Amino acid sequence: MGLPVVTIAGEDVAEVRDVVFDADAGRVLGFTLNRRGRFAKRMKETLERASVAAVGPDAVMVADEDAVSTEDLVASGHGPGGNVIGNRVMTDDGVRVGTVTDVVIDTAVGSVVGYEVAPADEPSGRHGRRSYVPLPDAGAVSGEALMVPAAAVDYVTTDFAGFAEAVDRFRASMRGERS
Repeated sequence: MGLPVVTIAGEDVAEVRDVVFDADAGRVLGFTLNRRGRFAKRMKETLERASVAAVGPDAVMVADEDAVSTEDLVASGHGPGGNVIGNRVMTDDGVRVGTVTDVVIDTAVGSVVGYEVAPADEPSGRHGRRSYVPLPDAGAVSGEALMVPAAAVDYVTTDFAGFAEAVDRFRASMRGERS
């Protein structure tokens, strides 16, 4: 949220207001938008995930201004999943893993692959340490306490660069495959 939406040619189109998430499917549908500028207001247009060329740390890239559409992503039969930031993450056997600080999305397909969490055992006064908890292939994201399989704890990592491999290994283990 808050990232500028720019064209590949460098034109400033909008700013991301909210992420529209289909909790049942566990994937991002798109984004609601704000106009850019000092007194910017909410736009009626939205940006569907399929129209996004890339998502980077500093901007959301689209091919051109035509990527913004009048489709109402929320009213199109898909409800947003709500904000999960700040929710507790618990294993299905009752162990508290931590508190969600961000959601990790596979931008190629728009699916949620895990959570960035502040660990439950984080000592007071220590800031900045984050862990990444993988999610199974299928699963809903909703509620005040988010549930993950107990086996996910074995694949928690503090190394974001290696998180994709941890997700793959966790999902293979859940399917009974050897990694």
